[in-house]
Amino acid sequence: MSQSDEVSRLLSLLGAEEAVYRELHAVLQRERVHITELDWQSLEEAVRTKEALADEAALLEESRVELIRALAQTLGLDEERPTLTRICQRLGGGADGLAEAHSGLASLVGSVRELLEINATFAGEALAQVQATLRVLGRLAPARTTYGPRGLDAPDAGSIVRRSA
Repeated sequence: MSQSDEVSRLLSLLGAEEAVYRELHAVLQRERVHITELDWQSLEEAVRTKEALADEAALLEESRVELIRALAQTLGLDEERPTLTRICQRLGGGADGLAEAHSGLASLVGSVRELLEINATFAGEALAQVQATLRVLGRLAPARTTYGPRGLDAPDAGSIVRRSA
């Protein structure tokens, strides 16, 4: 494969990665809305979509790493872990938009990471609020009554459910 073919394939691959990360970014924005609205069904769907996109992104990244290694070898870069920055430097004017595509993807990945952290924090806080509410409701609920050998047993505080045998 020629150097220009490898550069074209790499540009195409970077475009595919960018599309996946844009979709992931949109899913993460919807996820935050679902958390806010306590819409657990939609949240579950968003999580499944997020996992599928993460798997796709991982496959694309593997392909990108392999292609970068092949291109680095073609260019005579003798590095264990060649970077796209070094490849662009070596290509000079022949980079054909690689630097811009790389920069755009890196920015988008950073934005996705930030949203992931924000959503994780937000979900943790929402869960803590739900747990606190359940504890309060547990203390306010009527005592549980059960039937024993002598009729009604003593109440068991902290239960929301009234049970009989």
